[in-house]
Amino acid sequence: MAFDFDRKDRTAFDLSGKVVVVVGAGQSPGPGMGNGRAISILAARHGAEIVAADVNVASARETVDLIRAEGGRAYAVPADVAKKEDCQRIFDTAMRTSGRVDGMVYSVATNPPFDSETNSMTVENFNYGINVNMLGCYYCNLFAAGCMEKNDGDTTGSIVNISSIASVKNELGLNIGIMPYALGKAGLNQITELTAVQFAEAGIRANTLMLGPIDSALANRETQSLFGVDADEAATRHSEVVKLRMGRATVWESAYAALYLLADESRFMTGQQIRLDGGATLVR
Repeated sequence: MAFDFDRKDRTAFDLSGKVVVVVGAGQSPGPGMGNGRAISILAARHGAEIVAADVNVASARETVDLIRAEGGRAYAVPADVAKKEDCQRIFDTAMRTSGRVDGMVYSVATNPPFDSETNSMTVENFNYGINVNMLGCYYCNLFAAGCMEKNDGDTTGSIVNISSIASVKNELGLNIGIMPYALGKAGLNQITELTAVQFAEAGIRANTLMLGPIDSALANRETQSLFGVDADEAATRHSEVVKLRMGRATVWESAYAALYLLADESRFMTGQQIRLDGGATLVR
């Protein structure tokens, strides 16, 4: 396949004709926007048809409505990624409805409830956190790659797994409240590399986008819940993590980074971790 990267009038990050599955395309409760919704909207603006999957299908449909209001194409699929059969249904629906899958973004995360006084969590909640943060990623990578293998060309698909600096930073110690999230995202990092190796010969790429303190609905709510602080204190804690003077990133900056990884411009990148963290992991 010939790429015209040197052409003066080339349209950058053109996803026209591509079908992108965004797992976690809905919206967490609370003010602001989530990474999955922003990624969905931006990819649609660049020409992609969006398959918006989320456990909260009403929220996924809100994302679809936002995309359609701008003239884009999208539809929603209900899915609890803690269940293998739900992960499979996402991609069965995409193939049946759109006929192909060119991109997949796994933008799902959860911090299960825990008892901060006793530093304890039920086994059921712990396992659910691992299943959502890691096992669902495994299945979605596997099923997405199975769809992408059917595509023609040298570059047949791109997988973007959204991780967190919690997977490599350990300031909180043995805090059970963060454990399913941190362990799950650490596993996601490894799943990305394994996916990249296994499917490289099929022309499929897989990369990790590791996020630091992003001003998202999920991050704001979970920080307040995890540490028992109000919104202002949560914002202060996020700001203290970032090394750059510009403060926290927006979900749109996350979305543009994901857009690059989905687009042909990143065709020579696979198995990598891109850290969008304001320098937070420069000193670990």
